[in-house]
Amino acid sequence: MSELNTRARRYTEDAPEYGRLLRESRGVARIVAPNPGPMTYHGTNTWLVETDEGCVVIDPGPDDPAHQRAVLAGAGGQVRAIVVTHGHADHERGAPALARLADAPILGGSHGPALVDQSTVCGLRVIATPGHTMDHICLDIGENRLIAGDHIMGWSSSVVMRAPHGSMDAYLTSLKTIHEKHYALVLSGHGPPITEPHPFIEGLIRARQRRLAQIHAMLGPDWQSEATLLERIYKNLAAPLRPAATEVLGATLEALQTRGQAVRNADGAWRKA
Repeated sequence: MSELNTRARRYTEDAPEYGRLLRESRGVARIVAPNPGPMTYHGTNTWLVETDEGCVVIDPGPDDPAHQRAVLAGAGGQVRAIVVTHGHADHERGAPALARLADAPILGGSHGPALVDQSTVCGLRVIATPGHTMDHICLDIGENRLIAGDHIMGWSSSVVMRAPHGSMDAYLTSLKTIHEKHYALVLSGHGPPITEPHPFIEGLIRARQRRLAQIHAMLGPDWQSEATLLERIYKNLAAPLRPAATEVLGATLEALQTRGQAVRNADGAWRKA
């Protein structure tokens, strides 16, 4: 088992009670959406953060009326703003319905204006963290705490999309940006809080760098298709995980290409540069 997976085992949890408000830190709670799956763990965490300007809801989750009612109730019936960390359906599809229900604006994702690095929303600071997707942001919510969306998760490594939707090089740069800030608590889009984030993020960075080296070592002078490389790297991969693994492999190969270590031909096959 890799170091990344060993560390990730520390941040698993039993399936939560859907619709229940889980208080995780001062002024911060989550409600887990009922959308469990191989990419979402037990479901998407919708975060409710109390600010001086009112409650900010982060990642409203899927379009599920019961979940939206639970979020509005958890916010005491008053939502100041709805923030989306990135434009994936499991994080943002419920945003328009919640916005109508709460009469609150949507910021970020596909339904709201883009959030600019170092801008603020009700006192919460936006940190641009492209990589998983190119529109991904995290939120510094004060007191050395970060809401991380899918950028950093404790139950599993993040899927990094290939260009133009994501970038492995951008992801590693974003990880290092967060690592340098020495947060004491990281609150993810799926799974429980990460209570020792600094060494955990170090492990994530090392694991990605090892995977880059591993895939580079698999390349040779002969062309190999991505399907062949996928089978060599991920043996006995379950069918539901193949699309995500294909994205990560593509993003990793593109990073090697950027470094001048790999070449792709017109048919999409790869070899060592």
